Amino acid sequence: MNCSTVNLIAVTECSECGYADVPPGSVNEETETELASLGYAVSLSDRLWLGGFRIYSPESIQAGNYRLHVPPSIFTCAGSQSAHVPDNPDFDLNAVLEERGVLPSH
Repeated sequence: MNCSTVNLIAVTECSECGYADVPPGSVNEETETELASLGYAVSLSDRLWLGGFRIYSPESIQAGNYRLHVPPSIFTCAGSQSAHVPDNPDFDLNAVLEERGVLPSH
């Protein structure tokens, strides 16, 4: 699995809302495919960055929170060259996947 996919999952799982807004360039076709295979959804989001994305957790999707496009807010930035998805080396992806039943528990 791609490292950027793991970082996106970590940011989404650590969010209290069940989703995470990420900057433009954070999601490509490969990343979106990997996320979808694990039950996550990607939509366009201009909430924080124009041309950004919103990653939804499986629980958030089941709760009906998924939207194809999230409109901008009054605080939307026109451009954020230094925006990035932070690394989270302490995140245990296998534990999250086991809890969801994606991976068999030992």
